[in-house]
Amino acid sequence: MEKLTFQQFITETNRMNKAEEDVYRRMARHSGLSDAAFWVLYSIETAPGPVTQTDIGGTLMLSKQTINSALKHLEQSGHICLTGGPGRKKYLQLTRQGRTLADRAIRPALEVERRTFLGLAEEERASLLALERKYLSLLLRESEQIFQQPQEE
Repeated sequence: MEKLTFQQFITETNRMNKAEEDVYRRMARHSGLSDAAFWVLYSIETAPGPVTQTDIGGTLMLSKQTINSALKHLEQSGHICLTGGPGRKKYLQLTRQGRTLADRAIRPALEVERRTFLGLAEEERASLLALERKYLSLLLRESEQIFQQPQEE
């Protein structure tokens, strides 16, 4: 087996990340949703409890402005509503219409992910997570060198 070079690794990693993004983009479009609206609904649907806009912002790799725009659109179209929580917290909840949309757009995506997960052997699942965690840990550690250098203007 030929030794994997950094160039080959990064090219293939970027290609696979793009291909994965394209799958979700196609699912969003198929459901008539923007990418941002899809991911907001996905975040609400997969959260273990009540979700705030801040929670969604911390989960998604989207700008605050993009998330805000998607939330406004979903609220205006009657798919989500804001409910009061303790203090100034506002929780996002699916309306009946939003539940219907999530069942049509998000539940099938989650089912695809579940079947994909089940397509991996148990040891493959654990290995994939372990390698992703290790790669992220190393990436964070190595990137600290960049963050400690003064930014040129």
